Amino acid sequence: MNIEIHPKEIFIKLLCFIFFLLLLNFLTIISRFYFGYDFAHGLVPLFNFGAEKNIPTLYSSLALLTSSLLLMAITLFHKRNGDSYYYWQALAIIFFFLCIDETAMLHEKLIEPVRESLNTSGLLYFAWVIPYGLALLVLITTYINFLRQLPNMTMILFLVSGATFILGAIGFELFGGRHFELYGNNNATYALFQTCEESLEMLGIAIFIYTLLTYIVDQLGSFQITLKK
Repeated sequence: MNIEIHPKEIFIKLLCFIFFLLLLNFLTIISRFYFGYDFAHGLVPLFNFGAEKNIPTLYSSLALLTSSLLLMAITLFHKRNGDSYYYWQALAIIFFFLCIDETAMLHEKLIEPVRESLNTSGLLYFAWVIPYGLALLVLITTYINFLRQLPNMTMILFLVSGATFILGAIGFELFGGRHFELYGNNNATYALFQTCEESLEMLGIAIFIYTLLTYIVDQLGSFQITLKK
C-alpha cells in the first residue's frame, strides 16, 4: 500500500490548522479580558497560546518533531548515496532538541540565572534569548556555506522559514519581555505579543516542513510511504 504525500497539500492543511488555532486563541483573549472568563470549562487554557501543555503546544512539538524526522530522512538518503550528510544530521538533532524544549520549556529555566548573572532588563528581561541568540549566531555562521550549496528555491525557503521562526521566537519575545517587566502578563497587549510569537513560530515551521518535503520530492522524484504486511 502506497501513501502519496504532496508537499503543497500538506502545507495548505498546516496553514488551515494554524489559522484554526489562532482563531480559538483570539476567542480565549476575548473571553479572558473582555468577559472575565479565565477558564470557561477548561477551553481557555486549552487553546491559549500563552499557556503550557495544551493543544497549541502539542501541535508545535509535533511540528518540530516532524521536521526532525524529515531531516533525518534526508540525512539517511544522502548517507546512502555517499553524499555529505553531517549538516542535515546536525539539523535533525537541533530540531529534536527544539521539540523537547517546546514540550518541557527548557529555555524558561535559563531566565532567572542568566538575568541575575548579567543583570538584564527591558528587551532582555526574558534573558534566555542571550544564550539562545549566541547559539543562533554560531549556527548561522556555520551553515552559510551549506545554504549556498542548496538549490536556489530551497535556500530561499530555508531563509524565509528561519527568519519567520526567529522573528517570532526571539523578536517578539524581546518586546514581550519588556512589556512583561513594565505591565505584567495579565493584560490583552501581552497576550497579543504571545499570539504573534507563537503564530510566527508555527508559520515558520510549516514553511520549513514544506521546504523539506519539496526537497525530498525533488531529490527522489516522488515521496511515498510504503506499508507492507
